[in-house]
Amino acid sequence: MNVEWFTKSPKGVTTIYSSYITLNTVAAKNFLNSYGTIIGFNCNEKTLLIKAITKEELSMGLYNNLDIHPIAIKPSYGRITGRSIINKLCEYYPINFKDNELNKFECEWINEEKTLKVFLERRIS
Repeated sequence: MNVEWFTKSPKGVTTIYSSYITLNTVAAKNFLNSYGTIIGFNCNEKTLLIKAITKEELSMGLYNNLDIHPIAIKPSYGRITGRSIINKLCEYYPINFKDNELNKFECEWINEEKTLKVFLERRIS
C-alpha cells in the first residue's frame, strides 16, 4: 500500500474587517503574553505590521500609551478593535469592505522583532 498521510501545516491568517482585525489561532498564540500591540505599515513591502508589546516595555517608556492598541485573546482567535486603525491602514492600502468580500491575508510571525507581518498582497480567497 502506497499511502501519503496528510499532516497539519498550520498557517497564520489575518482577517481585516471595517472595524477590527482578527487573527486565527496560529497567529494569535504569539500575543498570549502581550499587554498590547503597536501597528504600522511597511510601504515598500505593502505589509501590515502588528508588534507585541509587554507591560515591561510600556513601563520602561519605550512606547507612548496613545500608540498601544489592546488585543483580546480568545481560545480560537485574537482581535484588535478600532475603526481608526482600519481607516489609517486604508490610507496606505485600499481594502474593499463592500460586496461581502473576504479580506483574509497570509501572515508570518517574525520572532526576532516580536512582530506579525501581514502580507496584504497575498489575499486568501
